[in-house]
Amino acid sequence: MSCQRNKKENPTIIKRIENVEKNVEQKLASYCFFKLDDKYSIEEDNLIINTWLKEKSQVLLKNDSIPNIFSQNGGGPNGAQWNPSTDLYIAILTHYKESTEIPKLYINEKLYKKQVYPFSSHLIWYEVKQSFWEQEVKEIDSSDIQKMYPSEFLNGISAGEFNPVADLKYGKILKFEISYKKEKLTKFFHATYGE
Repeated sequence: MSCQRNKKENPTIIKRIENVEKNVEQKLASYCFFKLDDKYSIEEDNLIINTWLKEKSQVLLKNDSIPNIFSQNGGGPNGAQWNPSTDLYIAILTHYKESTEIPKLYINEKLYKKQVYPFSSHLIWYEVKQSFWEQEVKEIDSSDIQKMYPSEFLNGISAGEFNPVADLKYGKILKFEISYKKEKLTKFFHATYGE
């Protein structure tokens, strides 16, 4: 996360946090990727996209802690994705012995039912077209900020230890909520635009 320090050296990069409501050991994970891992991809060839999805799926099933938009900061202010312009792919991985139902995906609190691609009984993909998400991004409000950033980061700002590069409400977001059985994850896609 880009920020300017007043009193100390630059802080270590603070990863985005996830808000997990659970009564059992976490068995649900979610990931977000740009189409073909390229935030400007205009590729429409289904064979190329499906090959990429298959390769990405195999990596996720072997190593579920791979870098993705939900876990890494982008190059924009306060870790936002800078000028993204392609489809998003949301992968949901369940670690239950029996996965008989499809995890539900909500975007800005609305159930998203489009473009579901089951890869296995434990991994499904949602395709979120650019034409859809560009219409759905919303302004950031104070309640979003509390969920988007780690408490250490927000406390550091309150204590005057450092200042963010831009107002924390700068940019627009999609709020993703993934629910499966008794688990719920909340993740954010944060985008900013400029030259």
